[in-house]
Amino acid sequence: METMTASTGTKALFIALLALMSGACASLQDLQSPDVVVTAIRPLDATMLEQRFEVDLRIYNPNNKELRIDGVSFDLDINGRRLARGAGASDLVLPRLGEATTTVTVSSSVFDLARQFMALGQQETLSYNLVGKIHLGSGLGGSLPFERSGEIGSREL
Repeated sequence: METMTASTGTKALFIALLALMSGACASLQDLQSPDVVVTAIRPLDATMLEQRFEVDLRIYNPNNKELRIDGVSFDLDINGRRLARGAGASDLVLPRLGEATTTVTVSSSVFDLARQFMALGQQETLSYNLVGKIHLGSGLGGSLPFERSGEIGSREL
């Protein structure tokens, strides 16, 4: 009977860990990025230098697999300038081929808001860009990036 030496055992453990990690990465690579839409923005408290908002997000899952989400982080840009940045830890189950909503608290400096309001009066449309990550839990780890952009007419505001 052959006995396993310490270095052989370490090599076997290392190979097993590599196999598990590559399997997790492969399953993460098979997932499509979700579609994320802002459905509401509500002002919260403000200080002399900062305004905070609650942002409601609707997240659509294009995957044929349920996703367990444990957080969302994103930047919201208006007309090429950052308006707000936010992150939130929330336990959320996104059903396969389904949707779910979550609320994230974001903050913006009063200087960023002032620049946006000054530019608002000079333009017919606003361009927006929402860029972020959906952070996955329950063994998958990692995150799925998302990006959504478009235009809003000033008459729609």
